[in-house]
Amino acid sequence: MKTCVCIPCYNCEKQIVRVLKGFQAARDLYERIADIIIIDNKSTDGTVDAAISTAKFYGLGKIKVIQNNENYGLGGSHKVAFLYGMETGADYVAILHGDNQARTEELGLLIAKAESNQDISAVLGSRFMWKSNLSGYSYLRTIGNYALNLFYTLITLRVTTDLGSGLNLFRLKALHDKHFLGFSDRFTFNIDLLLDYYRKKSPIVFV
Repeated sequence: MKTCVCIPCYNCEKQIVRVLKGFQAARDLYERIADIIIIDNKSTDGTVDAAISTAKFYGLGKIKVIQNNENYGLGGSHKVAFLYGMETGADYVAILHGDNQARTEELGLLIAKAESNQDISAVLGSRFMWKSNLSGYSYLRTIGNYALNLFYTLITLRVTTDLGSGLNLFRLKALHDKHFLGFSDRFTFNIDLLLDYYRKKSPIVFV
């Protein structure tokens, strides 16, 4: 199973250091990954320099940094990631947000889930499942997310526990129709993609 990790970034100078340090801490996870691509959305801070220097400092030679011609948004960076994975023959693309909202080593949980059932189209990290560890969220923000997840569960008749976390794993075979190219370039891309999975009755799991 060939996995490419893509890390979308915008003004994550401080956070990207912690994200990449996570690969050093989880060296066994790092060794299982084919490529790690940082996709910078024309950051106005030192994100690119911080990513390059951190990768060199920890000897993370698999890491490459690319910069979009303009800020294509989170959805646009997903499109770049999926197309890159397809062009390089990857089986899976993992999206790990560069703002450090998810712990890097948790990616291993998603990969293990995909390895145990390779018919799954996507393994989606969930901040709002039972026993998930959620930090940095206000009470109102948490309640709002629970309400949105319940709303999408009711209208789709598919249990939905997160509309777009910072850590997800996608099987590229399930995306070869490239419907995703027509989805929003902004933060609603994840919702568009999720609803497309539901429409196609694709097997997905939240973890």
